[in-house]
Order: sequence, then structure tokens, then C-alpha cells
Amino acid sequence: MKRKARSSEYSKLQVICALFADRIGDDLYYARQIKESIEASLPDEQAGRPEAFLEAAQQLASTDPSDIGIIPAALQPSFSLLDLRVRLLDALKTTCLSPSPLLVLTGLKEAICPQGSRWTVRRKREYQDAIAYARSFCQSRSRPSSKLSLVIF
Repeated sequence: MKRKARSSEYSKLQVICALFADRIGDDLYYARQIKESIEASLPDEQAGRPEAFLEAAQQLASTDPSDIGIIPAALQPSFSLLDLRVRLLDALKTTCLSPSPLLVLTGLKEAICPQGSRWTVRRKREYQDAIAYARSFCQSRSRPSSKLSLVIF
């Protein structure tokens, strides 16, 4: 459980660094302060939801809603790369006009390994393949001049 919390913290920091890149530069201490202030501003019932954090960060950064694409991976009963491809393409279409879009892929671990299941070698490989696929798909389908950030939350 500690590992999941740590990866969620890194994902939140990646979101902050992408949204506030022009203001914070490479200052991770400042990024951590922004992240903690956003987390403190969320009500207790929304504190664990990635969507609530993303919405609060977007409002604080005053970015255009079309700059951020949220891609939930765990909506289907079983995970498939075809469904992931469709979701990535939809998110890229909505953010394509932005010079520095942010795509946030949420629920990928839960989609591949539902709660109560064990991480097998096959599931770990499927998870790594899904991450590699998402990265290469976004890289090949985005404009060369855009500064696309893909965060796996």
C-alpha cells in the first residue's frame, strides 16, 4: 500500500510540474508546496480521487480545460489495448490545439489487476506493455511542436 501512495505522490508532482512549468521551472520543493496546498484544499471525501486533484490543480493554474485530457482506463470489465487506443485518441483530439497538452491516464493498474487479484508475471508484463504503448502512441500522434506530457496516475 505504501508503494501505491508513493507512486500517486509522484504522479501528482508530475501534474504540478506540467501545469506550472513556466512558473516553477525545476524547483521540486516549490512543486511539492503547490501539491500539498491543493491536497489540503480538497474536502476529505474527495481527497483520494485523482479527478478532484486534477480539477483543483487546473483551476489553480488557470489553464484552458482543453489543455488537459483525463483518460480513465478502468471503465470496461476487462482491460484491452484497443479500448486504451480509443481513449488515448479521444484525449489527443480534445487537446490537439494546445501547445503543451497534459494527458493523465488514470486507473491503469486497477484495470489490469483488479482489487483482490494478485500481480502475476503476465499482469506485470501487460502493465508495462500498456505504458509503453501509451507513450509511443501519444508520441506518434501528437504534433512535433507540442510539448505533450503524459502522466500515468
